[in-house]
Amino acid sequence: MIRVLVVHKVRLTCDLMAAALNEEPDIRVVDFARSAEEAATKLDSSPVDVVLVNINLPDNDALRITRSASRNNKAAKVLVTGLVQSKAAVLRCVEEGAAGYVLEEESLQDLIKKIRAVHANQFVIAPHMAGAMIARLAELKRQVTAIRTLATADSYNEPTELTPREWEILALIEQGMTNQQIADSLIIELGTVKNHVHNILRKLDVQSRKHAVIFARQLMTSNGANKAGDKTAPAKRIPFVQPATYGGRQPGAYAA
Repeated sequence: MIRVLVVHKVRLTCDLMAAALNEEPDIRVVDFARSAEEAATKLDSSPVDVVLVNINLPDNDALRITRSASRNNKAAKVLVTGLVQSKAAVLRCVEEGAAGYVLEEESLQDLIKKIRAVHANQFVIAPHMAGAMIARLAELKRQVTAIRTLATADSYNEPTELTPREWEILALIEQGMTNQQIADSLIIELGTVKNHVHNILRKLDVQSRKHAVIFARQLMTSNGANKAGDKTAPAKRIPFVQPATYGGRQPGAYAA
């Protein structure tokens, strides 16, 4: 028997899904939840095989539940429901630990098939997503390499204590992006971006975004020729990374 936890903000939807899924001989909806906190409590209190999480939960709860379930309850597989056709949204869910997803135009039978598939330890990813996933893995590897280069550069004297995410946001600031554009590019909340920018300015002890970029570049300036006044030697540029692109486009935000 596949034990299912349904997470949706509308109780009526939970009841309708339970009524439909419980008609299947091998599937049983064992409980409901309407928030990340409630889902965590239910996962801790009773065994669950598959968690159906609706992407439209408020406050990014869908991603929080996906992340928590995949890390703290390895037996439970997460299916994110209600997604639109967005490579960026799908990749974000997969990165957080989702075993698959159900698009908003898919049917009940599609949902049932995917519940059985993830319960059988299969990843439910459409074939056209393969290229985007490979590109994302390559991008993540490039970012890690850039960060390691920064940390081990001969010209690097004092650690800035910036996190990898803060370096990534600093790179986007250098490209002239606004906070909202950064939030859309990284698929995170605007408030989260503002917090990161505040921390960047505080850690670098500067007063503006422009000065933060200038200061970061100066960290990569060699101690030798440049500091001695040899203007013929080029300064090393901070290894900023470009935001990931999917199909030639910047990733967009989830549909509400």
